[in-house]
Amino acid sequence: MTESEIRGKDPRQECQTQDGVSCPQTPPWHPRVSLMTGLPFIPIAILAAFVLLQTSILKLILWVAVLGIFAYPLRYLICARCPYYGQNCSTSFGRIVPRMFRKQEGRSMKLGLWLDVVVIALLLLIPLPEIWQVGGLLLTALWLGAFFLFFAVLTKMACSLCPFTFCPIGQAGKAFWGSMNRT
Repeated sequence: MTESEIRGKDPRQECQTQDGVSCPQTPPWHPRVSLMTGLPFIPIAILAAFVLLQTSILKLILWVAVLGIFAYPLRYLICARCPYYGQNCSTSFGRIVPRMFRKQEGRSMKLGLWLDVVVIALLLLIPLPEIWQVGGLLLTALWLGAFFLFFAVLTKMACSLCPFTFCPIGQAGKAFWGSMNRT
C-alpha cells in the first residue's frame, strides 16, 4: 500500500515541485499529445536535409549537429530533471529519456529551457539563406510556415496545459494564444 493510499489521498492529485512551481503528480497531457507535437517537425527535418544536401554539406553537418544537441544534451538539462520523467509528456522524449539518462532529482530545468530556445532558433536560421537561394519566397514561406506550425501545435496542445510557468516557449505560446483569443 502506498503512502497516498494510507492517507486516503488520490495520488494523481498530489503535487511535486519543479523550480518552485507546483506540478500535479500525473502529466496534464493526453498520451497522444507527444505524437501530435512531434509530427510538425518531420517536414522541417526533410526540408532542411533536402535543401542543405544540395547547397552546403558543411551547413547540413552543422544543422544535424545542432539537432543532435537538441536531442541529447538538452534532454539531460530538461527532461532528466522533469517531474514527468519516464511518463507520457508533451514531447516524445518523456518515455525515451530514461533510456538515456538517470533522473536528476531536484535540479533546475531553467537553463535547459532557455538553451532549447537558442537551439530551436539555430535550427530555423541555419538553413534559411540556402532555402531562400533554392526556392525563393515560396520555399522560404513554406520553411517559416513549418516552424510556425511546430510552434503553434506545441504551444496549443502542450504548453497550454503545462504547469512550468518559467518556460520561455510556454510563456511565448501562452502570450500568442492569449492575443489570438482577444482578437
